[in-house]
Amino acid sequence: MTSVNQEKQEANLPRLQRIRKNLKRKRPNFRRYESWRYKRVPERWRRARGIDSHVREKVGGWSISPQIGFRSPKAVRYQLSSGKEEVLVSSSVDLSLIDPELQVGRIASTIGRKKKEKILMEAELLNIHILNPISAKIDLGDLDAELELDEDLLDDIAIDDLDISSDEDQGEE
Repeated sequence: MTSVNQEKQEANLPRLQRIRKNLKRKRPNFRRYESWRYKRVPERWRRARGIDSHVREKVGGWSISPQIGFRSPKAVRYQLSSGKEEVLVSSSVDLSLIDPELQVGRIASTIGRKKKEKILMEAELLNIHILNPISAKIDLGDLDAELELDEDLLDDIAIDDLDISSDEDQGEE
């Protein structure tokens, strides 16, 4: 019985993803009450708790509070737009738990460069997509060669050509 229900849910996933996309488009940006008025009040949503608050009492014309009706369908909640679930990876052991068909990995921000490279190599072997791969390595030797200044160009610039005035010159005028 459960396999039949799972097949029905999988058939409905594209429809549910379209519904979620439409809901996201219609969903307002929930901003904290009076964050537009005062710089000291950040825009991050906080529930209005004042005894006479128009927002808490849901008076028309005031900002809208988050409600249960703004949620996405449960089957597609927390999924990426590709339909895959994001999994946080902090070690190579976590990679073995990822299903490449249904999940993608994101390397934790606290992981160092060497360990990231190791995780990326193992992810490539397991055909797991990583959302935040390391940018290409820069060979510092090549970079230094490119940044060397042309000495001939420096010789052509004379100190007399520069318009530098001392403090004494400014006082005389």
